[in-house]
Amino acid sequence: MANACKASIYVFSNHMLTKSIKGKTLGENMCYLRLQNFYHKFFALKNRAFVSAKVLNERISTLITGMLFMIFCVSFVSDVRATTSLASHKVNYTLSMGKSNQNAVIQDVRGTISFALSAQCDGWSITEDYLFQFLYESGEEITVFSHSDSWEDKNGHLYSFDVREQNSYEPETIYTGFAMLHQEREVGEASYAGAYEETLDLSNEVLFPVKYTLAMIEAAQNGKRLMSKQLFVNSIPQDAVKTASAVIGNKKLYNSDIQINGVTTTHYWPVNIAYFKTDSTQATPEYQIQMDLHDNGVVSDFLINYGDFSIHASISDGSLIEIEDCT
Repeated sequence: MANACKASIYVFSNHMLTKSIKGKTLGENMCYLRLQNFYHKFFALKNRAFVSAKVLNERISTLITGMLFMIFCVSFVSDVRATTSLASHKVNYTLSMGKSNQNAVIQDVRGTISFALSAQCDGWSITEDYLFQFLYESGEEITVFSHSDSWEDKNGHLYSFDVREQNSYEPETIYTGFAMLHQEREVGEASYAGAYEETLDLSNEVLFPVKYTLAMIEAAQNGKRLMSKQLFVNSIPQDAVKTASAVIGNKKLYNSDIQINGVTTTHYWPVNIAYFKTDSTQATPEYQIQMDLHDNGVVSDFLINYGDFSIHASISDGSLIEIEDCT
């Protein structure tokens, strides 16, 4: 059924894509070529003798999902007035255990995150690398590795992603996907290949990560305190869409020993985002993320709160990335 859905949704042939290039601008041509490359890759995966890797242990997957949402949603916008002003940068974070209560099964967390955003002529590309070490109350220690590459077009209508995950006891999980929002229809789609062979319907009210960030930064600059949107990210199908509700505080002075030229700035917004399942009627979110969001969009510090325990991440180093020349 999933294969039939994908085949009916993604009917772009090489002829159709090539024909669409005629009469387009350079930037539009690049976007169409990127689409063409994606479909080559997507259907190659589906036609390959692909053995799906086993899904990660649910308790670990939930943690990774929360971290992925946070990084995507809040860490790369510097100016909402023009897409050409997005800050291209690379940052590294050090992870540690935050607070925990007597119900927490995880006793300690260590690890690192490397995140890179590059603004391109037709959109934004993001690369993320994660290393987590979870120590459970039983004495069991699990190490989780995750690598992802994603791309979002500058209009926020197209989004593609490749994800690889592995832990100490499970084989590697690999999945790729593509999401599209239609201007002429109320329903968009997200389609997966690899470890997950699924197709999701998406409301056109859903925002991809860059669009969500633009909306949040704009709200902060306009003095708004609350913002709630549906968000799609490159997570597993059952966790790909969330309702993300942000509470934005007043700007504060950034006082820290960690000062990175061009990356950290003089002020930041304290932001608290609560994540809910889209069909949930519960008042309590699945998790919350508190962060220090700088004027240029870089997050220098954040805390993921799961109720029974939390994970703290602090920026350790970073640098700006030279942007692509689109002239």
